[in-house]
Amino acid sequence: MQVSLQFPKTSPSTIKTFTAPHHGDVDKPLSSIKLGTPLKKTMVDHGLISSAGFPLATPLSSKFRLAARVEDRELSEIQLPGDLQAELMPKHVAVILDGHGRWAENRGLPIQHGHNAGLENLKQLVLHCCKFGIGVLSVYAFSTENWNRSKDEIDFLMSGYEGFVQYFVKELILRQNLQFSVIGDKSRLPQSFQSTIASAEAAGKANSGTHFVMGLSYSGQYDIIHASKKIASQVENGKLRSEDIDESVFEQQLLTSVTQFPNPDLLIRTSGELRVSNFFLWQLAYTEFYFVNKLFPDFDEAAFIEALISFQQRKRRYGGRIK
Repeated sequence: MQVSLQFPKTSPSTIKTFTAPHHGDVDKPLSSIKLGTPLKKTMVDHGLISSAGFPLATPLSSKFRLAARVEDRELSEIQLPGDLQAELMPKHVAVILDGHGRWAENRGLPIQHGHNAGLENLKQLVLHCCKFGIGVLSVYAFSTENWNRSKDEIDFLMSGYEGFVQYFVKELILRQNLQFSVIGDKSRLPQSFQSTIASAEAAGKANSGTHFVMGLSYSGQYDIIHASKKIASQVENGKLRSEDIDESVFEQQLLTSVTQFPNPDLLIRTSGELRVSNFFLWQLAYTEFYFVNKLFPDFDEAAFIEALISFQQRKRRYGGRIK
């Protein structure tokens, strides 16, 4: 695995700016929602549920959902900035979302503000990958170790992620041909969130666009142990011979087998940390690493393009020699 800390500069004149179309019927954009506002209060304010928590007879084209669209059209073609070469684009980009707490702390704000800012930026990252024609985007959103955080923070994250899937991801499934999967120990997630995930995954199953994969209650060690147990069960039941177990058989049992390209070509970690933190331990065998000091809420389109340019400058040998 090659690690790079060199960040090439991208000429602003070569980066194309794509502006989302204006929604005339949206009175209050999602970005205007006060950071730190609980999901339920936001939904009440925007007329999605009553103060008691029950859904209102409001159509799903409500302000909240419209505002969450960001881009209200289907992508008919790949739109690449001039500095990127289509034939050298990674098929699978993985991102460790890091730095939300420090982002809030640097501004003297509660950590919830950092998580909200990160969710807003995650929406943009998903849209960038759709726009650039990247086959798979996987994000490390909540690790198995994150269950050690305070109940208040965990509840806030779960609520935020559930709203993100319900009102943003589902919209892209309908309008941008997005595929969607969640990998990890989903049994530990709130029941309502599990239902939201299941319906989103089913809705995008027949789609063929970018596959957005969220690691929730996920870790690389969990993935490997989970796959090993499945293989052991098959051997025990006589469905698989131990001598037939190889890398291909093992990869088919990993949670990333839901994607066409299970092994990332490029791993990006924000916030300046230089470790993988128990993410994709099997899948990263020949992945190119890119570490950037920007905190994830500040990891904008220009920073993403710089990471892709760095990837396109690599010489990938896979243990061999380039002739």
